[in-house]
Amino acid sequence: MGSEETQKKVPVTTHLYQRQIEQLNKVAKELQVTKAVLFREAVEQLLKKYEEKQLDIGIK
Repeated sequence: MGSEETQKKVPVTTHLYQRQIEQLNKVAKELQVTKAVLFREAVEQLLKKYEEKQLDIGIK
């Protein structure tokens, strides 16, 4: 897969709890980044977690 800069970003809709949004807003503000940046970071960590467990879900 190409670098993050050359990959096309696509919109995603999800539902979160109000508390999660409030906390996410605080983190984004403190770090001076967008929530999208935090979501992408979280997804990368999640994928690495399952890749390390060597699950057969096509992300090896």
